[in-house]
Amino acid sequence: MYDYRDYCPIAKSAALLCERWTLLIVREMLTGVAHFNALRRALPRISPSVLRDRLRTLEAHGVVMRRTAPDGRSVEYRLTQAGRDLEPVIMALGRWGLRWGDATLAPEDLNADVLMRDIERTLIVDALPSGRSILCFKFDDAPNRSWFLVVDEGRVELCDEDRAFDVDVYVVTSLMALTELWLGRVSHAQLLESNHLKLVGAAAYARTFAEWLGRSPLVS
Repeated sequence: MYDYRDYCPIAKSAALLCERWTLLIVREMLTGVAHFNALRRALPRISPSVLRDRLRTLEAHGVVMRRTAPDGRSVEYRLTQAGRDLEPVIMALGRWGLRWGDATLAPEDLNADVLMRDIERTLIVDALPSGRSILCFKFDDAPNRSWFLVVDEGRVELCDEDRAFDVDVYVVTSLMALTELWLGRVSHAQLLESNHLKLVGAAAYARTFAEWLGRSPLVS
């Protein structure tokens, strides 16, 4: 961890939090991610050794606590009060980035698994028709793979295997387009008009797509 040799609390905080990956680890933990492998899935480009090192540093500084999970067999990582108090800081940083940061998204910035996990967390279940719903997302730049959201009794489960689902609606788009939509940079109407989004299936799902898809919590 870099030491600025500066008494200012901003410098002290930056020394801890501005190491590569640290804020993203805290971001994921704020959403409830608590296990090492789950953090790796949420941050697929981080190496195990770096993740382990960052968690140890955060634990040493009282931001994260390590404990045995309720099953008695695995280990989970939880934010302390100090860690939870970072939520408004991270949200403010994200909103600043959404408004003032570099809006250009490059292909290497995109990850379908990460985006679909974000959509899983932010899906607005109450806006869906009652009963069990199966939503299938197909990216035309990843034509050989589909992602399914299974919504049942208020619970949302992400699945990337076709279990012979009886799909209610297919969302066909590109990974770039759906990412920009989730970030609030384009509207579903704009994508539909430009033919970058197709909704195939039951009319009740297609008609209410803009209501149930959800958005990044950074979108005001």
